[in-house]
Amino acid sequence: MTISHGDLTNQYKKKGYIILRKFIAKKRLAKILSEFKRIKCLKYSDRNGRIRRYEQFYDKTRELKNLNKEITRILKNLFKTDFVIFKDKLNLKPPGGEGFSAHYDGIFYFKIKYNKFKGWYKYASEFYNVLIPFDDCNKLNGTIQIANEDKKKFADLYKNTKKDGTPNLLKSFEKKKRFQNINLNIGDICLFSNRCAHRSNKNKSNSSR
Repeated sequence: MTISHGDLTNQYKKKGYIILRKFIAKKRLAKILSEFKRIKCLKYSDRNGRIRRYEQFYDKTRELKNLNKEITRILKNLFKTDFVIFKDKLNLKPPGGEGFSAHYDGIFYFKIKYNKFKGWYKYASEFYNVLIPFDDCNKLNGTIQIANEDKKKFADLYKNTKKDGTPNLLKSFEKKKRFQNINLNIGDICLFSNRCAHRSNKNKSNSSR
């Protein structure tokens, strides 16, 4: 699938995120989701024992492999560089399921023995998030909220965080940001920079998402 990158790349440069509407067929996503019943991957549960997240699955089936190849091609068309997948996860949010605090992705320090590393920046200098909804996402069910990209280096971004080993933002800084509810339909895709502060609220609907 070829995408004209003119307006989209300009929008990305300005805001740090873009939305591609009606990108994936609903039937295809339904098939991918059904495959999770037989995929062996990492699973994480909440305090009530409900599965909240799957990880390390992107290459476990033909459909998932093809989807990954397709996404990397689109990214190359838009940004004129090659991409590799760094991290995959499937988040589930049951009714009443919690959201997540405002944060940047990868902006934290971690230690391995005597060495201290700059979070994700140990591995690369820039990261692009690809959000694919399997259900419609809106304010009621706790869709993601994204603020415009902070085009700064790690050290400057780190100053905005709690510096507690997580990438969570200081409440005083969070209050200064203008977050946008990203309403998505099944088949849409949202691309956003790891330097975009983002958060979500809990699922207040009666359906899982």
